[in-house]
Amino acid sequence: MAAPLAVCTKEEQRAVIRFLWSEGVLGAEIHRRLSTQYRDSALPCRSVYEWIEKFKSGRTNATHEEGAGRLSTSATDEKIQQAREMVLANRQVAIDLYRLVLVLLMKSSMTSLASINSVRDGCQESLPQSTSTNVLRSANAYSTVQQ
Repeated sequence: MAAPLAVCTKEEQRAVIRFLWSEGVLGAEIHRRLSTQYRDSALPCRSVYEWIEKFKSGRTNATHEEGAGRLSTSATDEKIQQAREMVLANRQVAIDLYRLVLVLLMKSSMTSLASINSVRDGCQESLPQSTSTNVLRSANAYSTVQQ
């Protein structure tokens, strides 16, 4: 009698999915067999079908590819400070960026007034008064002309 496996990896289960799929076993049966063998550690049914589709599309390996899925993001104090230093080092980049963001926000019908005001406040905090005023005027003029 076969004993359930207590420890398994997702990669191992994906390899089993690929093997059984190559033998013509249907997705529901593959999931049932994984659940019997791996119990609570078994991949969900949806994942079984997703991997079957990947193998049908020509994928041959069962390993997780780096960079797949959602992009990693993090906002640490250190990264925020680095961004501020980059902006201070090149004010023209900041001016162009604020102008672009404001124009895009003003053109979007889904944008709330709070979003636009937030960007305007950031512009006024990080740029000299005369520069931020010019950015706001040019963004307003550009968005008005484009409409």
